[in-house]
Amino acid sequence: MKKSFLNFNSQKNKNLFHDRISFLLKIFIFISLFLVIYIFYIQIFKNQYYYNLSLKNSLKYTQLNPRRGDIYDRNGVLLASTLPTHSLELDREIADINKKKILESIKKEINFTEIDIKNFDNKKNLNIYQNAIILKSDLSEEEVAKVLSINHLYGGLNLISNLTRRFYHYGEITSHVIGNLGRIDEKDLKNIDIRKYRNAKYIGKTGAERYYEEYLYGKPGLKKVEVDVSGKEVKVISELPPIAGNDLFLTIDIRLQKFMYDQLNGYTGASVALDPRNGDILAMISAPAVNYNHVSHKSGEEKIIESKKLLSNPLFNRALNGLYSPGSTIKPIMALNGLYFNIIDSSTKIYAGSFFKLPGSSRRFRDWKPEGHGIVDVEKSIIQSCDVFFYNIAYKLGIEKISSFFKYFSFGEKLGIDVFSESEGIFPSKAWKRKKFGTNWNHGETVITVIGQGYFLATPMQLAYSTSIIANRGKILIPRLKKNTIQTKNKSTLKKENFLKNKINPEHWKLIVDSMFKVVNQQNGTAYWSTNNRNNNISGKTGTVQVYTLSQKNDKRDNNVAKHLRDHSLYIAFAPKENPEIVIATVIENVGSGSKYAAPISNTIINYYFDEILLRKKN
Repeated sequence: MKKSFLNFNSQKNKNLFHDRISFLLKIFIFISLFLVIYIFYIQIFKNQYYYNLSLKNSLKYTQLNPRRGDIYDRNGVLLASTLPTHSLELDREIADINKKKILESIKKEINFTEIDIKNFDNKKNLNIYQNAIILKSDLSEEEVAKVLSINHLYGGLNLISNLTRRFYHYGEITSHVIGNLGRIDEKDLKNIDIRKYRNAKYIGKTGAERYYEEYLYGKPGLKKVEVDVSGKEVKVISELPPIAGNDLFLTIDIRLQKFMYDQLNGYTGASVALDPRNGDILAMISAPAVNYNHVSHKSGEEKIIESKKLLSNPLFNRALNGLYSPGSTIKPIMALNGLYFNIIDSSTKIYAGSFFKLPGSSRRFRDWKPEGHGIVDVEKSIIQSCDVFFYNIAYKLGIEKISSFFKYFSFGEKLGIDVFSESEGIFPSKAWKRKKFGTNWNHGETVITVIGQGYFLATPMQLAYSTSIIANRGKILIPRLKKNTIQTKNKSTLKKENFLKNKINPEHWKLIVDSMFKVVNQQNGTAYWSTNNRNNNISGKTGTVQVYTLSQKNDKRDNNVAKHLRDHSLYIAFAPKENPEIVIATVIENVGSGSKYAAPISNTIINYYFDEILLRKKN
């Protein structure tokens, strides 16, 4: 019985063992069959897909930056070019995996600080579209040698030697004209074609570099290379070379630009010289200025530290963005305004005492000359810059007629120059004041507007532009920075030109020009003593702008007035009187009268242009 039970139990165990073996065998066969089918599927049906995927893992596409175009002056003198530089870059994917180890190795070889590491992380987070991020720029030859000793140890660590550093051959002298390059930031990414700038690090930020960015940049190329598993380049498969950017020729004459800068060096202000025959900007200075060779490629932290050391905001372009009360420089246009509306004529004479009072008011609007000017006509009012004469014109005209007339000279609006960030200034009106302050206009504000004070603000470029219209007797040419640009006039400009040339009496133009000529060439003119050289027939108008109220200082002629409360010095001029070839507008901050500072400096610049530049060119 017992033996029978044992045999039964043994048979049961055998059956169970065979069942399990059979089950496992079935699973094995099923898995094997599945693997065979899957391998067959991969080899036959998915062969091309995985082949392409493997190529993607072994091939790397790199965008090749184009050579940026050089910038020249009107005579072909090189102003800005691109120099070779060495940069150390790290592939983004490699940085995510092995950054700490790589950076520690670099720190042992070259000067690589915590700030550099921080900058790298910032650039990596900001420039998410870039495959490679710069670790350090502008490596010295010694640093290049040290980096070469370790870069083979790490895939994705590359030493890049190419033309990327912008060099400005005249430093601060041309800084506000040419502008500068800067690192691409989030603001730039909103306005550029990312595909075109995928591997670019810098872009035009200001001046001509920014306005003509597309013209200067060129077209990037593409390089396809084979890489190993660590990302290290093995060989170049193909290469499409980049197309270099266009060279840019500006209208400025670097000789005049340099001379003008030397005249303003040490002052705060701006000066603009135009050719009224075609609108060429011959020179444009804003002082003080900064040398972008020292700051263009520095890190954000370094720029901040350096900017704190700079005074008077040298990065600010006063020629295009500085807003100044134009003072007496607008009196020639104001006289033309009165002549056009028949408020005065060439024979009008009034008695100009030391002050003017509005009817029914006790407030006195003073003349700059304490004893007054006596009997004054249009010519004398400009020659001696008589305030009281223009106070009378202002009251009779009213602000609406004044505002509408000055719009023909584009005050209070952008001129349309080929630069970005041009300020439009302010020419006030009743509507403007209501919108700005919610209050009504008063006659006292009209009176001070016509002597270029109050709300009236203009840029030095606007003053030069309006002066060119006077020099041309109504012909309008928009200032331009790019040489040989075809002048195109929109409907608004054509309308203004049609009015100024056809609606204003030619005799009135002649009266204004003759009066401005006598400002410089007649002994009682406010700019008579500003030049010793009268051979070039300069016509001009001085301006002195008060920057504080009389309640702040009883005696404005007190030499003890704090510098920031001293008058601005202004001057506009053109030469020669007939068929003028140069126009200039100069503003110097907080120095004193226009006849003492801006006028002699400007006339010296004009004489240099004729006697040193044009005369030598003819010879």
